[in-house]
Amino acid sequence: MSEPSKDEHLLINIVTMFTQQAWVAMGKLKNPITEKTERNLQEASFYIDVLDMMKRKMAGNLSDDEEKFLDSSLSGLKMNYVEESNKPEPEASEESDAEAASETDGAAEEDSSENGKAEDDETDTDDSTEDTGEENESDDSGKDE
Repeated sequence: MSEPSKDEHLLINIVTMFTQQAWVAMGKLKNPITEKTERNLQEASFYIDVLDMMKRKMAGNLSDDEEKFLDSSLSGLKMNYVEESNKPEPEASEESDAEAASETDGAAEEDSSENGKAEDDETDTDDSTEDTGEENESDDSGKDE
């Protein structure tokens, strides 16, 4: 009698694992590895399709609770997938543009310290990268005059 309980736990864990991966791929949860919110609807669709296939292949072999759990997981994913696929794609690119700008500012800080800027500028690295970018712009305008 403990064997069906073990199988039920395994099924719930598998469904939960694929469901969580779909949520991450839709950008609804942070990626636990990168700690970033990323959106990949093709990947989300894959995980939803896997759960749909499991439901079809296991039809008639699931307990009522297992079937309800799988149906509930799938319906939530599908509704959110439709919602996400109707959103414009640029939202994800804006996020990556902001990250790229942040990385570029960080590279500018390294270049300026290598070029022998005063130690005072190096102590300002705790400030936001936006402040550093403004300092670099003001330094450039002073050289033109």
